[in-house]
Amino acid sequence: MAFGGLLEVVLETKPSQFISLSSMLLNTYFAVGDLNLQLDARFTDSEFDALTVLGMTKLGEISLSSSASFNPSTVEFLSWQSSASFSLLDVAISDVLYITNPQTDSYNQLTVSGTASDIAFQASAKFGICPLAFWESSICANWLWTDCNANLGVCIAFNDVVGFDALTATLSDYVLFEDFFGVRGSLNASLVYRVDEKSINPTLQLQPNWALCPDIELLSEFEVSGTPVTIESVSIYGIRGACEFFDRVTFSFADSLDDSKNSALTGKADYFERFGVEGPLPSCCGSEGSFEVNAYFERPPAPSGTLFGLGLFTAAFDLQLFENFAFAFDAEFPTASSDWLLSFQFRVLW
Repeated sequence: MAFGGLLEVVLETKPSQFISLSSMLLNTYFAVGDLNLQLDARFTDSEFDALTVLGMTKLGEISLSSSASFNPSTVEFLSWQSSASFSLLDVAISDVLYITNPQTDSYNQLTVSGTASDIAFQASAKFGICPLAFWESSICANWLWTDCNANLGVCIAFNDVVGFDALTATLSDYVLFEDFFGVRGSLNASLVYRVDEKSINPTLQLQPNWALCPDIELLSEFEVSGTPVTIESVSIYGIRGACEFFDRVTFSFADSLDDSKNSALTGKADYFERFGVEGPLPSCCGSEGSFEVNAYFERPPAPSGTLFGLGLFTAAFDLQLFENFAFAFDAEFPTASSDWLLSFQFRVLW
């Protein structure tokens, strides 16, 4: 028999507001044998807006779970989800029933997955239940191309609108060359075929074998056209990498040469360049704390008054201070405005 839980409180402060309660979560659980009961109560902006009751157990080899969510502030039903999963001859089978408001968004989804002759497969079908109707289905397979040590995947999808939706084939980490003047080149590509559209998206990854920072990638893509397909050009759209110093302290960087790729490389669409440092912090009771700082830069011409185009500075750390108490801190400081944000998270565990 086991009993425990946590209380998590997040406070925020910004120029327009001294201190406000951003969210509060109370989670408690009680377990006896295979039966596990949980209660989640969530407050957002001081409003009690979510209460979830969850139960999990096993009936022989079948795992069962059921949860219901409500909004206590409005006395409103949010959702009910029930699932069952089991294995039959090394094939995993699961079924999820989801009831929500409005009822037309409710569905039942059946998923079957497994491995056959080193091919991992997954098939799923989703049905609306109010009214009862077919919504969508897909069949996917993934396997290792042993001759070239590359990963291959194929997915075919259908839906209730157009019938056949798409056929997608993917290739990842296909090595073009291992050592060309100290650079390793690999190819990732996806082919998407629809009734009214065909698209090929190849990406070239170049990894220089530099002693100081071995984990560096030059990201490139091909421009293809015609039938048969021909390569028109190859362009480099970004670089990213990480270097480890001292005791697991890592310096990382990312630079986007195309504004449409900013989000994929730096994590923020408004900034084309990022420099960061992260690493462990001493913490209590066998757990490990962490810290991370990042500087984001805007592409010239940057707003006046910013150093080298520095647009945003972020910092964060997470520590277990005592056996039953943890603390986390996040901060964002835009350089072109005073809209800074500080977030303090307190977690009490029992």
